[in-house]
Amino acid sequence: MTTIRSFWDAIRPVTRQQRFLWWAGTALVLSGVVHTGIAVADGPWAGAVSWRKPAVFGTSFGMLLWSVAWVLRQLPDRRWGWVPTGIIGVTSVIEVALITVQRWRGVPSHFNAATPTDEAIWDVMAQSVFLLVAGLVVLLVWALFGFRGRPAARVAVLVGLLLVLAGGAIGGSMAGVGEDVVDATGHVPEELLFGAAGSAKLAHALGIHGLQVLGLLAVGLELGGRRGRVAALAGAAGYTALFAAVTVTAYAGEPWISPTPAIGLLGGVGAALFVVVAALVLRGLRARAGAPGTAEARGGAETRSSAVMR
Repeated sequence: MTTIRSFWDAIRPVTRQQRFLWWAGTALVLSGVVHTGIAVADGPWAGAVSWRKPAVFGTSFGMLLWSVAWVLRQLPDRRWGWVPTGIIGVTSVIEVALITVQRWRGVPSHFNAATPTDEAIWDVMAQSVFLLVAGLVVLLVWALFGFRGRPAARVAVLVGLLLVLAGGAIGGSMAGVGEDVVDATGHVPEELLFGAAGSAKLAHALGIHGLQVLGLLAVGLELGGRRGRVAALAGAAGYTALFAAVTVTAYAGEPWISPTPAIGLLGGVGAALFVVVAALVLRGLRARAGAPGTAEARGGAETRSSAVMR
């Protein structure tokens, strides 16, 4: 429980901007969980019209807002910070809301211009993503020049935001592929692939969730007593190498399990390096949780609290 409490203290929102993103993200995650339950009960999971869309997008955008709230903890509290904060939060909510509305209407949420309403929704979704990327770019520039956190957090924030933007660029490529399919066939594609079998969604997901993964790694390093920049850089390098390998393989039109030998080596070394750093983090957290001083300090605090109550 002490470790959980310490983890919450390290990520909890402490300003109005952070709380705005935290609660907006929580609402989106809850929506994703609810729609996951609907998908399990009702199905189908795959396809252009499925409960997977509001489930996955709600959860993913919600976690993105949580991670951005953590990023703001590492930056000075500025009134103008509401600009990127508001853009990122509002556009994320709009994007997920429109995807959810389209599923409840029983029509595809993406690449759908079958009616004036569908076309307007698709246009708003595209503009929302554009504004979201702009907000993330502002946040990245702010972090470059105004960062006030620890070295491990700096690595996680800068590399993580770059990965999110790279994942967004892959999403843009996916949108282009989808539009080409619609133009060629007149139908919304059931599955998006680069070339014959490129894992577009996996590459996109690894980029979009890079900030969360590296952020958790940085927090774990700090709580486990390993605050060095080297460990954070190693973890970020490993994750980035894995992302690069999957992305290159996807754009080559091959499934992620069929990279070239060189790209496979890059991805394998990257994954191994990240796992080693993650293992060090877990080892540090277990040592912290089992340290005798932790229990003694807690016992002393309880004794002092009882004395005050008496």
